[in-house]
Amino acid sequence: KRLETYNENTKVKAHEHERIDYWFKPEEKRKLAFIFAEITKVKDQDVQDFFFCGFSNILKNCSIWLQKSNKPTRDFEKKPSDPIKTFFKQIKMMLRGNTRLFELLSEKGYLKIPSKVVCTDARTIPTKDNSISLIVTSPPYVTSYEYADLHQLTALWLEYTKDLSDFRKRFIGTSYHSKKNLTLNSSIAESIRKELLEIDKKTAEEVSTYFSEMNQVFVEMKRMLKKGGKTCIVVGNTSLKGVKILSAEVFVEQLQNLGLKVADVIKREIPSKNLPSVRDKKTGKFASITDKNKVSAYPTEYILVMEK
Repeated sequence: KRLETYNENTKVKAHEHERIDYWFKPEEKRKLAFIFAEITKVKDQDVQDFFFCGFSNILKNCSIWLQKSNKPTRDFEKKPSDPIKTFFKQIKMMLRGNTRLFELLSEKGYLKIPSKVVCTDARTIPTKDNSISLIVTSPPYVTSYEYADLHQLTALWLEYTKDLSDFRKRFIGTSYHSKKNLTLNSSIAESIRKELLEIDKKTAEEVSTYFSEMNQVFVEMKRMLKKGGKTCIVVGNTSLKGVKILSAEVFVEQLQNLGLKVADVIKREIPSKNLPSVRDKKTGKFASITDKNKVSAYPTEYILVMEK
């Protein structure tokens, strides 16, 4: 109801950040700042978080971010969505989804099972040794894009960071991490590294960093899992600079070298039409379906089921 009171005379204290001004036109920025301020007034933390999730989801539509682009690109011809109308629409959709989720959990008898959400580095999870029965994860893909760049609008508005370069360093596999003292723990990864070094040193370092940091995640997985506990890892293979990046095979080898065994490997075609499916074969970055240099990226994915 309070959002409906907004008009051009409403007093609003907008966020001051050059990157917000870079992505948002003044009127959309003003309305978003109004929505943000109203959300912060909500006393119930769960409800406030729910609204912030909705707020986060509308940011790209309300900005001049190029629609459906997987890299930060401005579209000066774009007409941004009206923030208040879009927010109402988003929250209504989330409420419907939440209702369906609660109904499903109630049917299965899972609604009152306690859960705890922790936001932390996957390499240092605050839990006891040998205490977890199952881990399910879909890690970031190798050098596809900088995840920090993709999520910068949310990070800036919700004040997770003021410095984008610092924010980038928090993500696994980012090209902004140190390339020294890497442990690949995989002969397949070593072969990929050597092949890439002959073509492009920067890409070789980025891929090596990714595999080294994923190995650190797997070390943490092993620490947490009970004996007989399982981890399910969703991953896709691809190619960069003409070199096959066999992430699934590397992950299996790393986990086996850490003492886990293969319980199952499930291969399936990627079902979502929203996921980027082609790369530019020269740059390795995701490309348009009409790009002359396009090659398939992640046409299938693997679910690696490993047991301790």
